[in-house]
Amino acid sequence: MRASAQRVGVLFAVLLTCLASTGCRAAAQTIDLSRLVVEPNPRIGLSFPGSQVRYYHYMAGAGVGVARIAVTWQLIEPERGRYNWRGLDERVGALLALGIRPFLTFESKSDWGTRPETSKVKNGDPTDLGLWTGFVGRVTERYDGDGRDDMPGLKGRVVHYQAANEWESPTNPSGGWIGSGAALIAYINATHDAVKAADTQAVFVLGGIASFNLDVLLVALDRADFRVQQRWSEASTTVFDRDRIKSPDIAALIDERVMPVLREARYDIADAHLYGPEERDAARLALLAELSGRPVLSAECGGPSRDYGDDYTPEGHFLAAVHRHLNVLASGGAFCLWFRLGEDDKTTWGNRFTALYTNDARPKPGVWAFRMLARLLGPDVLPHPLPSGGFELRGSGDPVRLAWGEGAADVLDWAARGSTPAWCLIDPVQGTLAPVGADCAPGAFIVAGSDVARLLSLDP
Repeated sequence: MRASAQRVGVLFAVLLTCLASTGCRAAAQTIDLSRLVVEPNPRIGLSFPGSQVRYYHYMAGAGVGVARIAVTWQLIEPERGRYNWRGLDERVGALLALGIRPFLTFESKSDWGTRPETSKVKNGDPTDLGLWTGFVGRVTERYDGDGRDDMPGLKGRVVHYQAANEWESPTNPSGGWIGSGAALIAYINATHDAVKAADTQAVFVLGGIASFNLDVLLVALDRADFRVQQRWSEASTTVFDRDRIKSPDIAALIDERVMPVLREARYDIADAHLYGPEERDAARLALLAELSGRPVLSAECGGPSRDYGDDYTPEGHFLAAVHRHLNVLASGGAFCLWFRLGEDDKTTWGNRFTALYTNDARPKPGVWAFRMLARLLGPDVLPHPLPSGGFELRGSGDPVRLAWGEGAADVLDWAARGSTPAWCLIDPVQGTLAPVGADCAPGAFIVAGSDVARLLSLDP
């Protein structure tokens, strides 16, 4: 309690210093993030926007430049040799028309093409890998933009393809794999080879590892020591403590499935799914890069999560969107694909409120965070973590610093010492950044930099 009070005192002292300096006073204008008009930014993304393309313009309006959509075998080839491209063509075409790059995740769920005992997961085990890879090749050829067997009217191309989403568990309904590790590796390699045969320039991403399992890996390999949990409801939570994680069955799963897939499967990029505490992301991403020997991105991320007892707050939604995207980019990842466009009940309990929009299409605070990042993250700008928390964006122009919580005081001090304009988030619901002053709560989100006013202006 005494340490917390001391920290608040430090924040107020730094705030007063900033107010007394000419630099903080130079930030004279309030910034209304809700009024920013942005272009799609390929470093900001979204996962699973749904099949109703009439809502896709909401992504472009938030600055989303990459969108992940599912390619389900059963829906496109409901019977062997009979194809229905209408839905997928519509989604790919709509994304490209908006300037958003499609990211296609294959799902081998098929009533006729996979073993019946694997029908409860989305990564069904094909009865004939040749039939599956034929399908994969047709899809890739249709969207590679080479002018041969392309989708009619294709404007652009698809670069990223993925298979075997959340493959670690045989019971995961979001992906899963029922079968041996050897069969899984054969499935991944066959899918990779089919994509590359159709488009040598395509990028093949291994299916993502769930955040729960990444945390288990960190503890099991002695890279961290924390509790791992997922909440299914107010009253139901799965909890793995250190003893459970160090058990022989977990060790066997890692040795017999996880490590062989990461080391023996063919893929270009690994995928870390990121939920729960944002503070764990850097360790998760670093571990997966080490174990896979590949670059890492996040094709599914979101927050704030309720898995660890936190409640949804507007400020938490804004901060999670900023923190998660910059975590991935700072690790060298190409992008982070935020989980869902609009709210619905088809998520886990913990991730119920991650979506960018409410179910009646009202923007949530993460939209304002996306728009801000779409402006700040130019093609040559890279985020670098700050020692006390937050990030410095370096690249073209002067640096920009962003921080919140305990890191906010240091950014305010940096702004004061350099006579640098600074703003704080005073209203996450409306997306209002005010010049640093009396309305800034201790620990509030801070953005500071000499170029911020220009970059976040209505007419940049």
